Formats: sequence, C-alpha cells, structure tokens
Amino acid sequence: MDSESALDLLRQNHAFPGSYEFRIVVLPDAVATVVSTIEGAGATIEDVRERPSRTGKYISLRVRALVQQAEDVLHVYSVLGSSSGVVTAL
Repeated sequence: MDSESALDLLRQNHAFPGSYEFRIVVLPDAVATVVSTIEGAGATIEDVRERPSRTGKYISLRVRALVQQAEDVLHVYSVLGSSSGVVTAL
C-alpha cells in the first residue's frame, strides 16, 4: 500500500489528534527501547501492555499513544521498521 492510501485509510478510521494503538512483536530485551523509540518519533505514550509468547521468546506489545496527525503514525512505523529487536509491527 502506498503512503497516500495508508494516510487516507488512517484518516477515515481515526480522529486526529487522538489515540492510536501500535501493535508490535519484539524480542524481550527490546521492550524499553521500542517504547522510547515511539516517544522519540513524536508520539506521547498513554498505555503499554505486554504479553509474552508461550515460550517467552517474544513479547507482544500494545502501545496506545497520542499522535497529532496521520503522518505521525506512518513515521512511527517507519522508525520501528529500522529498530533493533522489532520482529514485526502491525
């Protein structure tokens, strides 16, 4: 999906400024780094929920953050994509 289509979809389904939930699968030692990366990308963290995988090899994070505009969501995903310890971001 190109960025304009993604932005249109975000604007249709979310109110900005407002809360957005990032879902990220990370390695256990990357949780703090990922949370600080999201803050560093311009989002204000409201809530973080962690759920370990059955084997403990991965952590599923649900990070609710206040973002100002749809472009900020794409920026956070872009930064997460290059972050060490991130397995996938949804």
